Amino acid sequence: MAKLKAGVVGAGIYGLHHVKTYLFNDDIEKVVFCDLNKDLREKVEKEYNIKGYESVSNMLDNEDLDIVSIATPDPYHFEPAKLVIERGIDVLIEKPLATSVEECEELVRLAKEKNVRVAVDFHKRWDPAYIAIKDEAKKEESGKFIRGYMSLDDVIDVPMKWFNWAHKSSPAWFLGVHCYDIIRFITDSEVKEVFAVGNKGLLESKGIDSYDSIQAILKMEDGSNWVVENSWVIPNGFPKANDGQLVILTENRYFKNESYRGLNYYTPNTPKIPNYIFMDYKDGKASGFGLDPIKDFIKDVKSGNKFIADEIDGLKATLIAAAVHKSLETGEVVKL
Repeated sequence: MAKLKAGVVGAGIYGLHHVKTYLFNDDIEKVVFCDLNKDLREKVEKEYNIKGYESVSNMLDNEDLDIVSIATPDPYHFEPAKLVIERGIDVLIEKPLATSVEECEELVRLAKEKNVRVAVDFHKRWDPAYIAIKDEAKKEESGKFIRGYMSLDDVIDVPMKWFNWAHKSSPAWFLGVHCYDIIRFITDSEVKEVFAVGNKGLLESKGIDSYDSIQAILKMEDGSNWVVENSWVIPNGFPKANDGQLVILTENRYFKNESYRGLNYYTPNTPKIPNYIFMDYKDGKASGFGLDPIKDFIKDVKSGNKFIADEIDGLKATLIAAAVHKSLETGEVVKL
């Protein structure tokens, strides 16, 4: 297959990573993007010397694209994804696939109807630590999974300052879907029951109607039980924008992983913990497991190989997140 022409929907924090990764890839011959924000659009056009459009439709009408990335805010994935799929273009969608089960099911149905391939950017699947855990845990001598614990948390600046749509999201939608997906990925098992509790108050006091923290118990079909904790109100004094842990007990193994990657440094005012294997742009190359999903999307479209995370994985994560919120609302165990 010849080099590909790529479009990016959304030029915010993650959209720019898609833009840069495409620009740095030898299999991409052209990159364009669209964003509603005129000032941002003009800034990106000037900085990266690429064409920007005001709308998805305008971009699709004027460009002959082979692939498109959807990097809009989490609650706004469905409409642009639907437009792209209807045009018959393979698409990479940032997690979550969509923030309702009905929207996910419609995208799955439409992709099948249009014979379009859909990938979902659950970048935790590319984390070398999680891949190593999965490889070891699936060995016969490791035995069956007994229990697991996973946390993923952000500092409070994320919902307060990074974007203006936190009231349309939650720790489950923004962070939890990563956890639900990686648990499915590592165990090769599905969630069958969910029970969740949560806290509101801190963000509400600052004018944002969303949960501060959510804790969920997932009962798996393989018999294991998992606790998942997500919050986005860690004090900004924490030396990273996020934190996380993964602890797994099998019959013959005990795994522990933390987001600390073995390096820290100190400024006159604060300590820092750089995530140096997550994303990097150097010598005209994009590297790191945060960018590998985009690079693999390009390779898999060209080769026809199966995506590492597809629309079914996206649907499954949304089903779990929706069940978590239903349990929060009802106080009951929710069966999937």
